[in-house]
Amino acid sequence: MGVGPPRLDKYDKILSRLFENLALFHILKGIDGPHMITAHAPTDVRGIRRRFLKNLCFICDYRKGGDTTTSIALESQTNEVILWVAANFTPHNNVILFLDDTLQQLQRDPKGTEEERERLRKKLTKNCVGFAAPRLKKECKLLLRATRYCEKYLIEDATAVQGAERRSLIEWLPRFSATNIDTLVLCQTAYDSRHDPQMSSLGSLSRELGVAPRETVMNIKAVRHLIGRLAERIRIPTLLIEDFLKLGLLFNSYQIKKVQAPTPAIVPPADGLRNLNSILKRILQPGDPRLKDMQSYLARLDGPLKLEDAIRSMYDEDNGQARVHSEIQVLEEFHRNQRSFVDGDRYIACSKLACLCCKFYFRHHPGRFEEPESHQKAYLNWRPIKLPGGWENEHWPHQRKALGMLSSELSTAVEKQIETQQQPTPWQPDSVTNITETMSSVSLGEVEADKVLGIGDGWSDGEFITDLCQLSNDILTSILTDSASLAYINEDEFSDHSEDSDTESDGGAGLDA
Repeated sequence: MGVGPPRLDKYDKILSRLFENLALFHILKGIDGPHMITAHAPTDVRGIRRRFLKNLCFICDYRKGGDTTTSIALESQTNEVILWVAANFTPHNNVILFLDDTLQQLQRDPKGTEEERERLRKKLTKNCVGFAAPRLKKECKLLLRATRYCEKYLIEDATAVQGAERRSLIEWLPRFSATNIDTLVLCQTAYDSRHDPQMSSLGSLSRELGVAPRETVMNIKAVRHLIGRLAERIRIPTLLIEDFLKLGLLFNSYQIKKVQAPTPAIVPPADGLRNLNSILKRILQPGDPRLKDMQSYLARLDGPLKLEDAIRSMYDEDNGQARVHSEIQVLEEFHRNQRSFVDGDRYIACSKLACLCCKFYFRHHPGRFEEPESHQKAYLNWRPIKLPGGWENEHWPHQRKALGMLSSELSTAVEKQIETQQQPTPWQPDSVTNITETMSSVSLGEVEADKVLGIGDGWSDGEFITDLCQLSNDILTSILTDSASLAYINEDEFSDHSEDSDTESDGGAGLDA
């Protein structure tokens, strides 16, 4: 175990602590619980506006992998509204043009009768499917592959599913496994099939096959989930028209402006204090009687897993994958420039559920923004905006508060995980199937699991730790370096005393993180 001089620079110190806690959380826990989702039911103007913005984000996110993850917020001006648009990479001009074209169609095309609305719906659907072709091409391939796996499984293993249910699935699945189906047609087929009894059969089957190979269960879940995702391409244009009709004059005069993706903060290089004993001392309060037992537990993990080496080297190479997530970009755009939200609704829409770090950043930011929905997963490539000049930067006080509390939230979760010696949380997807939308505020533990199980950007990111103490170093290494997990990286007042520092002294939880 190494030692080193205290960390005196306040900016580097808070970043070092944050990313140490994030690394430990990623390894020991991974996910902070079930999805937390709030359905934006159109019961009032605020709910309608939120759902409308969220669906605009959805149609703008045209590639898998996270780079085009889109966030939008509405700024109120005297005579107009401004849609501020951000993506994990600065939005391409084609996104702005597509968004403007969509709003123009919603504004100008006739929609007074049911026939006119249906004509507009078909037009929007075709445009949205065409714009999202790069994403949909991959999703269709995933569905084809998963469907064929399920067909083969049902035909070859007659004991798993028997009788009429088995025959029904075998007859039903081929509609999704043909290679020559047009993307728009497949989306429509998915939409038309989303409430078929076979969808319930797939959900039941994925839960009942407890002893089946994991690949089998994941493919069954994938079929159901991907049908739901493709069906969204038909459902969303209908909702856009419905909500636009209720928003009145809001978009009579508007501008669209994009947020330039900022430079992400750099993880400070590993030093002598980045070791398990030192990190644990900084997590716990001074004099905590559990320290020795927890250190012994981490030491047992460190032996076969080389846990400390993994933490020290985890950020050595980010391969250009470090990101300031789009919702954080919009948050800072509004906060730093003191922009006013429409109707004072401090809501930032996003095409994806927020990661855990984004959720905590929103929760503890002084700007008091609406906390986003979250899939509760933490990503190693999550970064705040880099502050030139560090703690002397004008934005340091606000960022320090948010990062300090984010670090504290992660350390608390790590502390509980070590104390209870629990297994890491099983993998869950980034996205939801969205076959039904009857939830007001729900978690995975409160509804049937099949309503939110499925895949996110990268079905291959399904590897999770089943028993950390028994894992080989090779397996741990594969988890830590999984490219899919790097694709999309979601209170007490902290003092700012210059004499506080990270050292080898007992305790550290009370320091300015």
